[in-house]
Amino acid sequence: MLLEKLKYNFEKYKNNIAFCIEEVNYTYADFYRKIAAIQQKFNYLKIKPNDIVIVKTYNDIETYASIFAIWFYGATFVPINPTHPKKRNTLILKQIESKIIISSNPIDKEAISTKELEYLDQEIILNKFEDQHIMYILFTSGSTGIPKGVPISLNNITAFITDFSNEFTLNSRDKFLQIYDLTFDASIHCYLLPLFLGACVYTVSPKKVKYLEAYKLMDKHEITFAKFPPSVLSYLKPFFNKIKLPKLKYSLLGGEGLDFELVKLWQTCVKHTQIYNVYGPTEATVNSHIFNVSENLNSNKTYNGIVCIGKPFGNNKAIIVDKNNNTVLVNTKGELCLLGNQITNGYYKNKSKNESSFFIKNNMRFYKTGDLAYIDDGGDFIYCGRIDNQVQIQGYRVELSEIENIAKKTNKALNFSVVSKKNKYGVNELFLFSENLKIDNSTLQTYLKQNLPSYMLPKKIINLLKFPMTSSGKVDRQSLISKHL
Repeated sequence: MLLEKLKYNFEKYKNNIAFCIEEVNYTYADFYRKIAAIQQKFNYLKIKPNDIVIVKTYNDIETYASIFAIWFYGATFVPINPTHPKKRNTLILKQIESKIIISSNPIDKEAISTKELEYLDQEIILNKFEDQHIMYILFTSGSTGIPKGVPISLNNITAFITDFSNEFTLNSRDKFLQIYDLTFDASIHCYLLPLFLGACVYTVSPKKVKYLEAYKLMDKHEITFAKFPPSVLSYLKPFFNKIKLPKLKYSLLGGEGLDFELVKLWQTCVKHTQIYNVYGPTEATVNSHIFNVSENLNSNKTYNGIVCIGKPFGNNKAIIVDKNNNTVLVNTKGELCLLGNQITNGYYKNKSKNESSFFIKNNMRFYKTGDLAYIDDGGDFIYCGRIDNQVQIQGYRVELSEIENIAKKTNKALNFSVVSKKNKYGVNELFLFSENLKIDNSTLQTYLKQNLPSYMLPKKIINLLKFPMTSSGKVDRQSLISKHL
């Protein structure tokens, strides 16, 4: 069992370094004591198993210990990033309806403090619960402007960690990079997998330039396993001629389309590294597909210059369907749908979304990803983009309609349309077009900053008297891009 294995590791590897945070090392014994002290606080406050516990996330050992204290206790973890707009976090808190908020930062007066709790030599509490117990709920971008919750069960996360760890040769001596915001699903991969192995997690400080800090950590600490969005590679490209990283065994890239020419250049820097393209929505517990780029550099496994996503790993299965959910032929485009033990049982308190996103076929339940893809003759899945208006920004899935919906609340324009375009580094950037805007751009920009996370903010607002339209009466987004960007 996953949690039993983790607790065993915390005791077996007690003298090993579990975390390196802001250049401070914490052993597994240190981490164990932090978890036990937080659980003691839970007992004092009469927090119960199955309660939902909200954690304000910071880059410190108390935040990570809080996550595991919740999991071992049998409660459910919900992360909130305090740097995200207050209104957005309020929408999440309103859906959860939990009053239990914990934080390692004393400035969060409404939260239970996890800082400097006394450890009284007690063991970690490991409560028993069913496989369908919800371990965490992550909130992703919603088309209505309201973030939607994705609950992931013990069964889901166990299936992912077990099957994924079998794909690689890793052990307690490996060193893992953790670059992600804790509200993003890939972060769980980057701290849970190493602790499952008794290895060490090196976190990237949010106080510094992320991509440069990531490289410095990989170089200085001889990181062996690094996962990050392709956008990090784009920003590191000017330094490729200086980068070596001889100890890096695995480089995983995911969360957005992987440019083939860029990853070929990356391989020349890290010649002894196995590079993988990984794919998977939050609804499928981080990743469902994997593709070994290093072994296929001379193949034509791309679509519009974007590397394919490979095949499902472990217990995951996938099909491509048409509009009627019928399976299509090989080399025929359709919607990518997923099946397996990693698939969430459904969105949190969102019946309508569940009805539109899941379907039953041959007594099996599939999740509709909204991604356009096809299966080639070799059985690899070729990613072709989004069916809807969802894009990947800095590894986050963003629905363009959510940004448009927030902008419309100003009621100061006839229409809004958001488009994405790659910059010179190959990174997606957002642009907001307004039709006949009645306020100045700075006012609108301020409003967006108050309601959206930084990664969802448009780089530029462009005002037009009238939008171009397609023959079907829809806003012609391609015309907006070609004529105005």
